[in-house]
Amino acid sequence: MKKNQFRGIICGIFLISLLICIFPTAADGAGYTLYINSASDPVSAALSSLYATGGKNDTGTIGSGSVYAMTSSGVVQIGTGTSSGPAGSGVDDDGSAYRDDPIKYTTVKVGLNYGSKALTEARLENQVGSGYRFGYFDEARNFIDLGYTAVTKLTMVADRTMTLSSGHTIGCYHIMLPGSYGNFDQAKQAADAVGGFPAYYNGTYYALYGNYHSENDAYAAMSSSGVNGSVHSGSSRCMVVTQTGTGNILFEFDYGSTYSLAVMPVSTSGDAVTWFAKYKYNGAFQYTRLSDDEKITVVNFVDIDDYVKGVVPYEMNGKWPLEALKAQALTARTYAASHFNGYRSYGFDVTNDTYSQVYQGLNSANSTTNAACDATAGQYIWYHGHLCETFFFSSDGGATESSKNVWGTELPYLQGVFDPYEDEVDTGHNNWTYTLTPTQVQNKINSKFKKNFGPITSITPEYTDMGNVLSLTFQDSYGNSHTVSRTNCYYALDVDSLRFTVTQDVSGNFVIQGSGWGHNCGMSQWGAYVMAKNHGMDASQIIKFYYTGAYVR
Repeated sequence: MKKNQFRGIICGIFLISLLICIFPTAADGAGYTLYINSASDPVSAALSSLYATGGKNDTGTIGSGSVYAMTSSGVVQIGTGTSSGPAGSGVDDDGSAYRDDPIKYTTVKVGLNYGSKALTEARLENQVGSGYRFGYFDEARNFIDLGYTAVTKLTMVADRTMTLSSGHTIGCYHIMLPGSYGNFDQAKQAADAVGGFPAYYNGTYYALYGNYHSENDAYAAMSSSGVNGSVHSGSSRCMVVTQTGTGNILFEFDYGSTYSLAVMPVSTSGDAVTWFAKYKYNGAFQYTRLSDDEKITVVNFVDIDDYVKGVVPYEMNGKWPLEALKAQALTARTYAASHFNGYRSYGFDVTNDTYSQVYQGLNSANSTTNAACDATAGQYIWYHGHLCETFFFSSDGGATESSKNVWGTELPYLQGVFDPYEDEVDTGHNNWTYTLTPTQVQNKINSKFKKNFGPITSITPEYTDMGNVLSLTFQDSYGNSHTVSRTNCYYALDVDSLRFTVTQDVSGNFVIQGSGWGHNCGMSQWGAYVMAKNHGMDASQIIKFYYTGAYVR
């Protein structure tokens, strides 16, 4: 299923305090007498034939070698975090019950173009579909439907006078017909009668026609047309939908800063797929003017499992083993769910690049990457009821590192682990060497950390228990010193990871030798590859190796 099934557990209906313990030395309970509730109630049947029933009328078969608790939340296997009842309930190894935090949304908002990458015009084209719905997304990420078009190629622009790449000029002054309308069809019918277009301004439908460069031009056109109305120009947030390659306006939307225009592709056969900026995407698109100019922030609203299908083939080789790809899908989905509203000022959760994780739609997806995403649909990585921060990277060179020593924040499931697996394959970064002159190091320190050092005479590393670099102290020929720590250690020297040594050769140059590629915190992608390919380990085992104490549900 694509929709998330995590829900809060309804407690207090009733609690069956029955605990059945199966002795690990007895096959299916043979040789033992099992009592339920009291010494006068023995069970004669084999344990594997028994069922436990929880407070939600769910059942679980009882097998040998396990310990089960029956609660009003469902049948729970102690020590595994698995449950046949409502997803999200569990019992820790110490017997204490917990519930997973609810997944707040099933839709991810991905920033495609924003900030310096914001657009002056944004084009869409159906690849699988037959038109679009116009509307907006409310606070709960529900699409509020306002209208439609059968046109398959759209260009969205700000309501400003501008010349499009097609050569057509769109003016921002229009003539609004008198009155308002109760729905889109009524507004469109009135607009069609005068060759115009429907609009939705602050919760109300209107009919308009024309687009003019100035207010005077609009008044002159209204006078010559003989059609009654008033000159109108939208606010600094107003968006215009045009038919690509023409100057034909199809719809205008202006709800100030409260809501943004959204366009939902329509398909009568399977999921809609839309071309945007050379990539194919599922889902809808939102267009926002964040300031009083023509720049447009573009956000893809996409089901979280479809989003994962657009991440996995870009973050991991699509030809790798299925279980490694499933581990990548789990980390990608969990990362998105743990970063909802991560870019609140721009109106989205995650970026489509390495600032979050690379997401480029469906172009590179294949049957294996899609299978990995489908097999893990709705599943996340948890630690004691909370979503994990599922950082990942290319290779660790022999050991991952704790989050405290990489990011400065300690997380119990992001502890360093020694990793023997990468030695079994050529990662391309098993061993690397950089040689830097004292002046080159000086220039790096001065430019990156705004120092005024002379030539560097020494670099002194401090190491973690895992053998990764924790800090570097630089000293120059004048006796100045500067210490950097954590990720600044490989940033300072422009090297590949935190796993390296520093020595000086006879010429005084610094020789930096290391292994790995990335920040060393979380899951090694190359390690996952080897674990799946050479050792037959599944995605859950990979996750548990790299995220200490975590589980998949």
